[in-house]
Amino acid sequence: MSRAQTRSAPTPHGDVAYEVVSCANCGTEVVPEDAVPVGVGTETYVCTGLPFCRESHERPREHAALCAYCAEATLGYTAGPDGVGDRLAAFSEEHSALGVGLWLGVVVGVALAVGLLTVRLVLGIG
Repeated sequence: MSRAQTRSAPTPHGDVAYEVVSCANCGTEVVPEDAVPVGVGTETYVCTGLPFCRESHERPREHAALCAYCAEATLGYTAGPDGVGDRLAAFSEEHSALGVGLWLGVVVGVALAVGLLTVRLVLGIG
């Protein structure tokens, strides 16, 4: 994301320091929590972090930030997640790769167990 800069504001109790990032489109300064991160350009890289993935992937070459107005006007961005993919992406950002892998393993394991139990009941096996 854009490089954060520290600003200060005078108050009756002394100066208060806070960080801001500049919108890549209009230059408005916003706090990092309110900025919308965007990727600019793409670059290809070879995935070496996971033992079973050795493929080439694309990722943003550069990260920037947009203010809420520019993100909505240019990208149609809304603040809330709008689908399962967005919620899964938010979950994966908040948790480690091991945690996400364990979660997916549990989901697949439960689905397999329910499927096998259903097949046994339908076919009358055992």
